[in-house]
Amino acid sequence: MNMLRRRFLKVMGSSAALGVLAPRSFATDGPPSARHWPAQIVAAPELALPGGKRLPFGWRAAAIGKEPVRFRWADAITGGTPTRLRLAVALDVRDERKIEAFLPESGRVVGTFDIRFASLFQPYEIELPAQDADAMCREGLGLRQVAGQEPLRVFTGGEQLPPALAVHLLVPGRASAFSEFEARLGSLASIQPFSWNEGCVLDGLLDLAELPGRAQFRQAAQQHLALFIQHGRLIYEDPKSVPADGRVYGIEGVLPFAALARLEPQHPLLELPVQFALKRRDASGAGLDGHSTTSEGTYTVGYPLALLAQARRSEELAQLALAQLRVRQARLFDGKAFYRTHESNGARGNRNWARGVAWQLLGLARTLAVLRERSNIADLVRGFVQLADWVQPFQRADGLWSVFVHEPQLTPDTAGSAGLAAALALGARHGWLPATARTAAAKTLEGLKAHLTPDGFLGGVSQSNKGGEALQRGSYRVIYQMAMGLMAQLIAALEAPPSKGTV
Repeated sequence: MNMLRRRFLKVMGSSAALGVLAPRSFATDGPPSARHWPAQIVAAPELALPGGKRLPFGWRAAAIGKEPVRFRWADAITGGTPTRLRLAVALDVRDERKIEAFLPESGRVVGTFDIRFASLFQPYEIELPAQDADAMCREGLGLRQVAGQEPLRVFTGGEQLPPALAVHLLVPGRASAFSEFEARLGSLASIQPFSWNEGCVLDGLLDLAELPGRAQFRQAAQQHLALFIQHGRLIYEDPKSVPADGRVYGIEGVLPFAALARLEPQHPLLELPVQFALKRRDASGAGLDGHSTTSEGTYTVGYPLALLAQARRSEELAQLALAQLRVRQARLFDGKAFYRTHESNGARGNRNWARGVAWQLLGLARTLAVLRERSNIADLVRGFVQLADWVQPFQRADGLWSVFVHEPQLTPDTAGSAGLAAALALGARHGWLPATARTAAAKTLEGLKAHLTPDGFLGGVSQSNKGGEALQRGSYRVIYQMAMGLMAQLIAALEAPPSKGTV
């Protein structure tokens, strides 16, 4: 126990044992780097998880429902003024919840978390004036649900749980938000569900790791994968927090295997995506998600299969990878509009949704880069250039794209923007697009920086599309780590030298 803590206990007596901190004034100059001060649970109801659900990695969570959950800070917060209260979602959310934060002694409400259709690991925050942070350290914290049916699970502890994903107070540091971005990205604070989400992050980490002096990002990717691969077994939950151990749950669950193929191309678990893709292909060769063809599959299936084809020198896998691109390009883009989904009856949906376009462009760029020495991809390069030329004029003055790219009055989406710009930068790097595409991508990066939190998380992201188009079209935006992975891919594509052997 440090000297400051011993003095504190001596002065406060029994109240200190309850984690009630004395009134204090915070230092005005923050620490060199941001600090996250986790809270400890004082009292929480014991509620069983919903049937069939599982928390990841053995981490612990509290259920915040109508009955309040009480927290405290056992140690005095030093080095600066807390400015934000955070929590991170520990179980998939398929509706809207509101969580009220209040002071247990006075009962005063300090803010409300507005949580809509949240994904696992997603952080939410309330900005705090100094007096509220002071009172919270003094009285502790209460959280209760004031809207929503099922209690909200939030992370509270567990081996390797990063403080940034616990219930915590943020003390910003003097480092730039961009420096903090690399720190959060290169840690377990950027962990995502083992699906397209985590695949975006892993690709960003490994892209950065290929740049000089960035080996730490390769280690971070290995640390991420080690949470999901234990004793040679794949252990994870699907997008609904249901265990999916030892199998690929769907086409979006193939993407993380791309990172495994880059790190360990002979790993035995790579047989899982191969067998999944071979069994799920239709007559056209495209893997289908139910009755739909989605643009996600260009990136989440086409790209990993290309890497596996390269590692195994498999013509069958290479052809299957390219089929993902060709079928989706034909079904989803008519030269005037892009649709994320194509149903078996011919109906199409999500017209010009930024992330939907990004999945197609990014999947094309990354897959073609892996298979660029092949002689049968000229049509796909032309399709990539056509789609890139179509989307660039929609770029906004701030460097971003609106959530539906053709509607400038809508709020931008930083995730879709990062994905689009990463694809443009890759296209310029491989010689398929002119230098103006790289200039546009660099402008996007500057626009993204304005949406970083003081500790480097990327905000301004349109929420998961499980909430439908209405949620996307509104101004509701969130922190979402998968978007940090897309931003990392953009940074790496801008910094990497031009490739050799271009088409």
